Amino acid sequence: MRKLVTVLGATGIVGSKALEIIRKHKEKFYVIGISGHSNVSLLVRLAIEFSPKYVVVSNLHLSSELEQKLNNFDIEILCGKEGLAFLASQKTDILVAAITGFAGFEPIFRAINSGTDIALANKEALVAGGHLLMPLAKQKGVNIIPVDSEHNAIFQCMMGQNWNDVDSITLTASGGPFLSMNSKETQKIPPSEALKHPTWSMGAKISIDSATMMNKGLETIEAAWLFDIGKEKISALIHPQSIIHGIVKFKDKSIISHMAPTDMKVPISQAMAWPERLKIEIKEIDLLEVESFNFQDIDASKFPCFKLAYQLIEEDPCYSVALNAANEIAVHLYLDHKLEFGNIYTLVARTIDMIETTNLDDYQSIIDYDKYARNIAISMRL
Repeated sequence: MRKLVTVLGATGIVGSKALEIIRKHKEKFYVIGISGHSNVSLLVRLAIEFSPKYVVVSNLHLSSELEQKLNNFDIEILCGKEGLAFLASQKTDILVAAITGFAGFEPIFRAINSGTDIALANKEALVAGGHLLMPLAKQKGVNIIPVDSEHNAIFQCMMGQNWNDVDSITLTASGGPFLSMNSKETQKIPPSEALKHPTWSMGAKISIDSATMMNKGLETIEAAWLFDIGKEKISALIHPQSIIHGIVKFKDKSIISHMAPTDMKVPISQAMAWPERLKIEIKEIDLLEVESFNFQDIDASKFPCFKLAYQLIEEDPCYSVALNAANEIAVHLYLDHKLEFGNIYTLVARTIDMIETTNLDDYQSIIDYDKYARNIAISMRL
């Protein structure tokens, strides 16, 4: 029996790879709905190929263009945040949450509330709202299967294991494009250089987050919520080869690690097909060609964004919401050449210093606090 699948962020890198997997395994999956933000031409091609019941374009200005191009097809066209919320609320077997940033929070909340399992490729939703989403998932009996390669690695390492036996987990990081440079050298480095990730092909936002190592900091917060473990059991190491993606050490000091090629098809296929596995066609790791596995600590003086995020694990959720909101603003300004690379950290840290905490005990309070933190970040003049 085929799984019914919704793919949010279908025109992005993760969403496109998810659909590529579905394309190769049509006997396993049937696409119910897809969404995209602004790439209407690709969204139209995907809609014609997969014939979903629903297609959503989140950019309201492009809804008429999408409707015109799909006018002769039996597909319901939706748009904007309301369209995304409606699509996410439709019960399916698995929803691939591949929308970048806090924009993914609301549809993920809606999907969990409807009882749909989540293949989670959006860390920001848990960074900002893990204290709400994870208890809700438990209440609704929803499985949240991580798609980020590091969290999926930990997920796979723990198959058949007991969390009570875990001593620690370690997420790995490539180190990004500036691993060999110091903070003075990267202060004014242009976006064109920061976007050149050494091992992964990713979107602009996550590429910049990898360059600042904010990405790894956000992932440590996400790991705490996903696996319900404390800060003292979470660490991260730089592993430039990007072959080992996650490490679990147990109380008997034995270690299980997960190795895979640097291709997102591995975690995506595992999350979508779970508890089964799929045969996928990618370049395999040739162990005879692997000269060594290198690891090093993350230098907080070089990558202060990582330290800032890591310190917020188990702190008041307001700080994590502000961290994520300010970082999204800072990255946007940097990509627009309105903020220096070295000032991404400064803007985020100052925003966190300026916020006032409050109770974030429901969905709307998180939405409102994100806006509050963004306004503070936008008001910065650096």
